[in-house]
Amino acid sequence: MTEEAELTKAMIVNWALAEIGLAPSFSIDQETTLGGVVDMFWPRAIGHCFGLHDWTFCRRTSQLTRQAAKPVTGYRYGFDLPGDKIGQPMKLLSDPRRETPIRDSRIEGRTLFADEETVYAVCKVAVDPQIWDWQWAGAFATAFSSWLAVPLLQDIELAAEKRAEAFGTRSEGGTGGVFGRLIAQDRASGPVGSNLLANEPLTSGRFTGDWHGRW
Repeated sequence: MTEEAELTKAMIVNWALAEIGLAPSFSIDQETTLGGVVDMFWPRAIGHCFGLHDWTFCRRTSQLTRQAAKPVTGYRYGFDLPGDKIGQPMKLLSDPRRETPIRDSRIEGRTLFADEETVYAVCKVAVDPQIWDWQWAGAFATAFSSWLAVPLLQDIELAAEKRAEAFGTRSEGGTGGVFGRLIAQDRASGPVGSNLLANEPLTSGRFTGDWHGRW
């Protein structure tokens, strides 16, 4: 991809401005009323849109740092959770290549407690727009325009229209609209899930006939 075609925050904000009929005049170093509005609502939109689904482009597996202090929670170990995660970890694993989750753990604040010596966490993290998926960036611009419509135009109806276009109607539970279609596409493109019992070695033998190599 050429440098001129790279996604930037300014490009996405200007898409959002155009969505609601305003001139696409935002620049990243702009110290204006518009810049202040963008700075106010951008983190809120990021949290909402990233939190809708397990988006692969912002997924990251991290080996957690084990704390030196002995926990008072009864667990053997405490681990630092990533400071830049969005929401709770989607998976906690003792082996990053296996899907078997750690079943006994507790999260308090930014600390994970578990009896495993090593823990990997799969989390969503905020990533630079440069590596966003282009379709996702377009959907985000539509969503972001709904946050801009009221402070910039005092237009509640336009804000509701753009929000419905991005997320669907209330009856769809916020997972319709253009984001709903992206969620469906993302799920369809993923590998077919294995039987839940396949993660248990004794039961798995009944289904596969060859289980010993996996444990």
